[in-house]
Amino acid sequence: MSDRHSILIIADHASNFIPKEYNNLGLSDKFIKSHIAYDLGVRELSLKLSKKLNAYLVTGNYSRLLIDLNRGVMDPTLISSISHGVKIIQNYKISSSDKRFRIKHIYNGYHNEISNIIKKKGINLIISLHSFNPYYKKKKRNIKFGILSNEDRRYSDILIEILSKKGYRVGDNQPYEGNLIEDTMYRHGLQNGILHTLIETRNDLLQSSKSISEIAEILFKVIESSKQKFKKYL
Repeated sequence: MSDRHSILIIADHASNFIPKEYNNLGLSDKFIKSHIAYDLGVRELSLKLSKKLNAYLVTGNYSRLLIDLNRGVMDPTLISSISHGVKIIQNYKISSSDKRFRIKHIYNGYHNEISNIIKKKGINLIISLHSFNPYYKKKKRNIKFGILSNEDRRYSDILIEILSKKGYRVGDNQPYEGNLIEDTMYRHGLQNGILHTLIETRNDLLQSSKSISEIAEILFKVIESSKQKFKKYL
């Protein structure tokens, strides 16, 4: 494998877009603008970080309420009928034809784009960006970053080490587990033997363009610092 760093940034939940014909899936704008619909701040973060790294970028262009791009196609939460206690009425009664349409045109289109870039551009590192709420069940999450990994921890361990040495509070498979079968990292990273990780950023650190730029700079420096460490795997 080439020792050239060819990086792909992906952002599964970058968008809260729902086409008009779905009428917000019966939800109010309050929910469409919240974490249940997308990862706040991640679209701008992915754009800024990929530019700094001169990396390739693929972002999801639809809300995860329509279909969750970070799930296997057989996962029961691929098209959720409830999220964070909120019922998504139109997903309860989804027709088989609508489900096939969402899988074909949104889900498959996204993953095919990732696969094509991996093959054509010789990608040897995949970084998935997500964000998480600062509170869960009224309890403050004190970590700033979470590094999620599956059984291939090679790159995740490098990032955890660097972030920790820089003094950042970082979660190891927190605030979520990173080992979902057939999720994006499993499908494109683990199954292809490509170095990969998922970086979660607490979304109160992504509330303005300035703060997003600051996080992008932090992650850029960390990833740049990691290059010598992961070179042995290329």
